[in-house]
Amino acid sequence: MVLDSRKYWVETLCRIADPVLNALSEKRLKTVMPIKGDPSRIRYMHLEALGRLLAGMAPWLESGARSGAEGELRERYAALARMAIDAGTDPDSPDYVNLTEGEQPLVDIAFLAQAILRAPNELWDQLDARVRRNVAQALYAIRRAVGPDADRLCAKAA
Repeated sequence: MVLDSRKYWVETLCRIADPVLNALSEKRLKTVMPIKGDPSRIRYMHLEALGRLLAGMAPWLESGARSGAEGELRERYAALARMAIDAGTDPDSPDYVNLTEGEQPLVDIAFLAQAILRAPNELWDQLDARVRRNVAQALYAIRRAVGPDADRLCAKAA
């Protein structure tokens, strides 16, 4: 029964991850991702999909065997995740994510940062220097985007 449960969870992960990671790895997420609900969400949905997906996948990507069917799947998804991070944080990419409009990107870049912290070997160490710079610049851009509102947000938190 445990093996059946694991197989179910891995298959579910694949169904959720495939559309996002495959499209981002090919730099076509913005052209193929359906828009449902409030159209104003389009500004946030790509970073939201990347950050939240990787935050959930990161522990699985970081741990476990690299051999066997699941290990090979893990390797494939780790590579796709790195390509997705590249596509989302490269300012020259058609899938560059919104880091400056509104407050929502602050939440979703935090999910991406959490994913990197949860899977540092897969989602940071194996990125090339250019992509690591882009991620760092994305984190810096979101810091600046909060701007004058940062004082208000900090006051609310205190």
